[in-house]
This record gives sequence, C-alpha cells and structure tokens, in this order.
Amino acid sequence: MLIKDPPVQITDRLWMLGTNAFPLYLYQDVQGCTIFEGVVSAMGPVLDEQLGSLGIAHDTIKQVVVTHAHPDHVMAIPVFREMFPNVSVVASEPAAKTLQIEKAVSFFCKMDDALTDWLIRSEVITEADRTSPRVERQIAIDRIVRDGDSIEVSQGVSFRVLETPGHSHCSLSFHEPAENVLIISDATGYFMPELDFMWPGYLTSYGDYLRSIERLAEIGAETLCLSHNAVIRGVEDVATYFRQAVAATEQYHQQIVAKAESGTSVREIAKELGADVYEKTGQLSRGFFQKNCELLVKNSLRHEGIEIES
Repeated sequence: MLIKDPPVQITDRLWMLGTNAFPLYLYQDVQGCTIFEGVVSAMGPVLDEQLGSLGIAHDTIKQVVVTHAHPDHVMAIPVFREMFPNVSVVASEPAAKTLQIEKAVSFFCKMDDALTDWLIRSEVITEADRTSPRVERQIAIDRIVRDGDSIEVSQGVSFRVLETPGHSHCSLSFHEPAENVLIISDATGYFMPELDFMWPGYLTSYGDYLRSIERLAEIGAETLCLSHNAVIRGVEDVATYFRQAVAATEQYHQQIVAKAESGTSVREIAKELGADVYEKTGQLSRGFFQKNCELLVKNSLRHEGIEIES
C-alpha cells in the first residue's frame, strides 16, 4: 500500500508531514517528539502550520535527525532551531563535517532557493513560505551517531542507526523493530510512484549503493518511509519495492556500460540520461540532472574497471 499526501498518520505514533516531494517523519511521544529529515527551508512554515493543526506544541520537539548532508535534506535545520529552541540535531560524523564547510553550505543555500522556487511554481507552497536568506554558512550538529547506535524516541522505544552509503558517504537509515518501521533516506534513489519510475542514486558508489539496498531489504520491514514522494506499507509491498529498486539500479548500470562500450562518451550518456530525468521531474535545471547523471555514469564505469576519459 502506498501512503502519500501529508499530513497523514502512519502508525499510532508516527506521522508523515511536510509535502509529498519533501516529507519528514515525526515520532510523537508525551516525553518529547523526534523529527527525521532536515528537508528544505520552506518546509519550516509548512510544518509549523501542520503542528498547529495537530495540536503539537513546539516545545515538545526534542530531536531532529539528519539522514544525509544534501541540500534538500538539511536546509530546514536552521529554521527548526529557531522554531524549536530546545532541539538537539543528530547526524553522522561525515555529514557533520560537510555541514561545517562554508563553501558547501553556500552551495546548499543556492539549491534551497531553487527548490523553493520550484515548489512555488508548482503551487505546493506560496511565497509566504519562503524563509529569510541564511546568513550562517555552517550548520551545527549536536550529536554524532554511527552504525549500531540507538536514537531513543520514547521510553523503551528506539530507532537503530544503519550506515547505508552509496547515495552519499554520510547516508543513514533508521529501523524501529517494535512496529518494524524503516526510514531509509535516499538509499534506493528517487521514486516517482505516479510514473512508476525509479531514478537510481548511486552518487558515490554503485557497489556500496547495492549493498545498502540489500542490507535494508533483509530487515523485512512492515513500513518503509522514503525521503521523497511516498511511504510503503505491508511486508510484501516493501519487499517488492526493494526488488524493483535493485532491478532498476542494475538495469540503469547495464545501460550505461553498454553505451560506453559502444563508444558513447561519458558526457553524451549523462546528457541523455539527465534530460530524461529532467522531463519526468520538472525540478531544477536540465544541467543539474545531467551533472548528477555524470556521477552515476562514472561510478558505473569505475565499478566495471572501464577507463574514464579525462
């Protein structure tokens, strides 16, 4: 079963908030609430309104957990610090280091502006949801977590931290065994359920990416929370999704390798693949997707030991 269109309650204590494109997940508890995902800055006003409608007070938000240090997953963190004065921000060590690099955060700010523009054009939000430009060029993290650590969300209830690299070096996923909920960031790529389309996201390593998906699939989760566009419910549906993610990734990889072996250049392959994703998503620029596809092409060729032209 596919769940979308937040705000929507997923389990007794877990909510999908934000928007379809940029969901965040709130675990509600009387001792303090936890948010998973740092999304884009414009989700701050959206979340503020949703919390009000649900009767959740700002001072109950105690933790925000960062899944990985990409601009569409961290730029609401400064907004959340203003909204929730007692909040503690949690991330991996590589993510924390990235978020201390001023050049990286400056680029993230530009991407955040572009994504906000897209959300406004798409009439998902209004201009009133645009936040003030960030003066700070660093994003602080309060707690570092590693593979095997636990994030307590309620008395006796914790999410286990899973390092799931491949999409990025710093990607984390989180499993709560009691209700068998799995929050996986972008570990399986960018899923567009309305088009039944999966854009693989092995931006740092093809091999690591597949191994991370296989590790997550072995859990046998009942509820799978994606970082974009959907929640999937039901053990069989989740298992099917993971099989499809692996198949889509392998097919994409094989397509790239075949094109390269036929003599097509990295740039031309990336240009074609990026244009296709751009047409499907409508987000950002064609060049943005082509640049990301160039990373995928190079990682596929590196995995196969194929020399990449300079």
